[in-house]
Amino acid sequence: MGNDNTKGHPPLDPKVADKLLDKLGNDDHFRELFVQDPAAALGRVGLAPAQTKAALSDSSCMMVANIAPKEEIQASRDELRSYLTSQDTHTVVHCFEAGSVASSLRAK
Repeated sequence: MGNDNTKGHPPLDPKVADKLLDKLGNDDHFRELFVQDPAAALGRVGLAPAQTKAALSDSSCMMVANIAPKEEIQASRDELRSYLTSQDTHTVVHCFEAGSVASSLRAK
């Protein structure tokens, strides 16, 4: 049983993280969906419904208002993958925000 004080979501399966980052770094339609309907976007990359719900609650890294450009996500892909698949809490609020991907990950 998880700790009730933990915020964010459980670590992503590496295959799901890779698919998410590939789509965020390359697919304009997916990026638009991720901003407009993140639950649907996360489901498309294979995230289970319970994990999707956890990923979108509280101060999760999956919440984004102004998504980072594809180039910014591509440039920080290894750091993002490491972060998304780690056991740490996933509460870097600006994880996918434009202009703050790398700096947010380094500040955690």
